[in-house]
Amino acid sequence: MREVLVTLKPSKSKTGRRRPPPQTGRMTWDKLYALIKAGYGQGHGLAYKPWLRVTKRDYSPSSTVGHLPKPGGHSHHFRATGEEHLIVLLQWLGAYDVRDNYPAWPWSHEHPLCGLPGIPSRILRGLLEVASDAGIDHGVYAGTDIPYVATIDILTTWRSGPNEWNVIAHDCKPREIAYEPNPLSRPKERIELLRLYCAESGIQRNLAHPEAIPRELWVNLDALHPRIRPEELGRVRASPEYEIIVDACTRMGYCAPPYDIVSSIEETAALPKGSLMPFFRLAIWTQDIDHDLSLPLETWHPLIRGGRTLKEHLRQLWCDIAS
Repeated sequence: MREVLVTLKPSKSKTGRRRPPPQTGRMTWDKLYALIKAGYGQGHGLAYKPWLRVTKRDYSPSSTVGHLPKPGGHSHHFRATGEEHLIVLLQWLGAYDVRDNYPAWPWSHEHPLCGLPGIPSRILRGLLEVASDAGIDHGVYAGTDIPYVATIDILTTWRSGPNEWNVIAHDCKPREIAYEPNPLSRPKERIELLRLYCAESGIQRNLAHPEAIPRELWVNLDALHPRIRPEELGRVRASPEYEIIVDACTRMGYCAPPYDIVSSIEETAALPKGSLMPFFRLAIWTQDIDHDLSLPLETWHPLIRGGRTLKEHLRQLWCDIAS
């Protein structure tokens, strides 16, 4: 990040500011410097702060904008329903980290993996130079000469072993934009510019079309998505209650309704009705209980195998990664 800061003009902002300035309104060098100094567009995991944030001032007549809760850290900020769907899908597929609105800084900067264990420092060229070499206009903030900070819609980190990491840029664009026949359209130029940036930076890239996510799968993942911290999820999966539910539904859930199975366990253990259903739902999310989530999840009907196969297929399709 030092490589970014030294290219900025000295900040004249007042000391003692508790919050960084809003990103709405006219961009200034002082505002840009303050946002970077506050850590936006930087960090990993729960410490990451998206460069672009959705605030009360944001409104889009053509898409849905909002927040996706991230327990223990900053919420994900999405600017289209497709981005929200893709964030949840990538979390389900096992991404170690999902960073939305990740900046491809105009100036030289560290590789997105820097800061993780075992990753040495590596400085990348800024997007300004990449754009200049490609003959593509980089762009500036409206009404200024300040280079615009372009962003990767979603950047995922994957862990393949101790101190072994991979990163994937997911350029989240509808098909009609991605395959616009005019190569000089501004959206097509932005797509090409980020493709070149990823290629020279050694970042795997996926031009994603979220409308391709099956509707039933999205509905199920949205309903099952656990809003708990990773360490809490680990504790729940190691609990006796969770193990009992997984064992019972794995043995009997494909010939009897899981609702009846869970209710019977609650009754035998004199537990409140419905108290064990959260364990069942989490086990379906993790696929510790195999159920095909491209089909309706109806707890009054027996489960249907195929969820693990579906998950592995989608990992390879969307991320080119095998589990």
